[in-house]
Amino acid sequence: MKPDISLRAALDALSARNGQSARLARNEVSAPVLGGVVQANVIDEVTVVTPAPPARMKRPRQLPPAPHGFVNRRREIERIEAAATGGGERGAAIVVLSGMAGVGKTACALQWAHRHADRFDGGHLFADLDGYRHHGGIAVTDVAGAFLRALGVPWDYIPPDLPERVALFRSLTARSRVLVVLDGADHAAQIRSLVPTSPGSVVLATSRRRLSGLAIDGAHTVELRPLDDEHGATLVAHMVRDDRVHHDPSATRRLVDLCAGLPIALKVVGAELGRLERWTVARYAQHLSDDRKRLSRLSVEGDHLVEHVFDAAYDDLSAPARRMYRVLGLHPGGDFDAGVAAAMADTPAAEAEEQLAALRAVNLVEEHAADRYRFHDLVRLHAAHRAEREGADERDDVRRRAVEWYLLGAAAADRAVLGPARWRLADHDLRPWPVEFDAGSGMEWFETERTNLLAAVRLAADIGLHTAAWQLCEALWAFYHSRKHYADWIEAHRIGAESAAAVGARAAECRLRNQLARAHVELRDFEAAKAELSRAERVIADNGLGRAMVHESYGLLLREQERYDDAAREFESALLISRRLGDPRAIGVQAYQFGDALVRAGKAALALPVLEEARRLLERLRDEMSTARVHIALGRAYEALRRVADARRVLTAAIATTRSRRQPVKEAQALEVMVVIAREQRDEDLFRVSAQRLFELYRDAGNPRSAEVLRWFGSRG
Repeated sequence: MKPDISLRAALDALSARNGQSARLARNEVSAPVLGGVVQANVIDEVTVVTPAPPARMKRPRQLPPAPHGFVNRRREIERIEAAATGGGERGAAIVVLSGMAGVGKTACALQWAHRHADRFDGGHLFADLDGYRHHGGIAVTDVAGAFLRALGVPWDYIPPDLPERVALFRSLTARSRVLVVLDGADHAAQIRSLVPTSPGSVVLATSRRRLSGLAIDGAHTVELRPLDDEHGATLVAHMVRDDRVHHDPSATRRLVDLCAGLPIALKVVGAELGRLERWTVARYAQHLSDDRKRLSRLSVEGDHLVEHVFDAAYDDLSAPARRMYRVLGLHPGGDFDAGVAAAMADTPAAEAEEQLAALRAVNLVEEHAADRYRFHDLVRLHAAHRAEREGADERDDVRRRAVEWYLLGAAAADRAVLGPARWRLADHDLRPWPVEFDAGSGMEWFETERTNLLAAVRLAADIGLHTAAWQLCEALWAFYHSRKHYADWIEAHRIGAESAAAVGARAAECRLRNQLARAHVELRDFEAAKAELSRAERVIADNGLGRAMVHESYGLLLREQERYDDAAREFESALLISRRLGDPRAIGVQAYQFGDALVRAGKAALALPVLEEARRLLERLRDEMSTARVHIALGRAYEALRRVADARRVLTAAIATTRSRRQPVKEAQALEVMVVIAREQRDEDLFRVSAQRLFELYRDAGNPRSAEVLRWFGSRG
């Protein structure tokens, strides 16, 4: 078939008219296009009509309502205000409210925003960034687009890419003050992209993370903490319309404690009390007192609001950080360091520190002192629940490693404080312990870990690690005997003695019951002391040192009853047993006790050779603390014999040792004798120095005798 000559001629004519090639043009788009595209073969004439841009941008008012029942936060509001007004001509001020989940960051941000809404002539923009979260990240491009739309930009004029949207946003906000509230930011970059350029504008962001990277942008961080008892009770009262909260303030304080001041939990409590009109506050507090059920019971109409908040924070963590969170949920005590975290997780120290930093960054743990971390009480319960649900297969191993860590640390500290010569039933390889203690740092570690050590004793017994339980008590003797934490001492040794009995460790049970009796003696509960010593005698068997210890404890019991001659006989019996056994340290200690009883019985001259023997033996063993105790007894003997120079010499040595080794009780005993000597000798300088230090020790320990020392000063003008 022949080609249509007339059609070809028409096409050629059309091409010539448009100045184009005779052949057909390719149908393609070769440059960026904003908006729609129409593609066609040949078009004779096109008329394009586009909407005109708005003549005036809108002033959005997007703030959610002000929070109901908002209380306290005056300090935080003032800090926001100071930061918000400090931008000057530099551009927008950036303020980040950081804190744990549920602590009230959004409420605080909105409270400030509503108070100061009138200062922003360009309007208020608000974004709940959780609503823009996709596959774990926040689509900032979508947030920027929503802000542009709120500012009045038609969709057809909104660029597709983030950089172009940000540029347009900054152009539109360059000449008016705008408030931008970003709720739930994850990273600094999300905030940087949405900062207006006009001076006087404010970006107020909330985040579980600290977002410290924004410091280079001049951002200010305001950290929110849980409410105190007073303001927590006020928050609950705001939500309960009757007088139940006011009529039972002690139960209300208990509720605040159970919620650990966390506002979201307190609001749940208030809502539930409002619903349960016939419940007293005390009944509801009892309802929440079970640690295992508290989180599930902090719900409104079946919605577990508090637990959901913590779940969301947990789900955002990396897998290693989630495991560390679960592991620490099994920690037996109140706070912890990186060392025990590494031990429990069975991971290198550097990795443990990295995961702790990740948990701290999202405010799931708080670093309340250098390398000391703790959970908020409700977070701790959540971590424990997660450990039960997801980490049950390793739960027993994690708890065992926690007990072993504290046992090893206690053994190392005990050896540093009392020296290697002390008789010990347990033998520990201390090489894995990462810290080399001296006597002072060992005692300081004991004090720092005090609550954890008692918790570890409890845990060891609860999970059947009875040998570890009694060994922990043996290692804690140096601490309890020196620092006099009697409640801890008694509870730990009761558990330890029962654990020793459970595994048939008779020598250990004898020792721990003997040490338990010592606590009762010092508390002047003589009947309880006798009962424990009777139990100790029943399990002595052929343990000579155990028998010597029981004689010694009976001597201490009689000494406290001021039956000094009877006490001296018991100490002498203990000394004779120790001599037969040939244990030099036991001989030194028993000689000290015997000599001290003789001094108290008014037989200082007879006591001197016995005490000198004790001093020589203990100095030879380099047992500084026991030597210091002997020096105190010698000081009393020399003072009774009016050998003042000798008394001052040995007491000065005792004071120096006890002070350097952080033994305030023994230091006070030495100072008591020194003050007596100073008063008798009318040595004003010695009296002033000694009495001042004695007053400080009494005051710090809460000893009522501090008032007596003040009266001494008053009587001397």
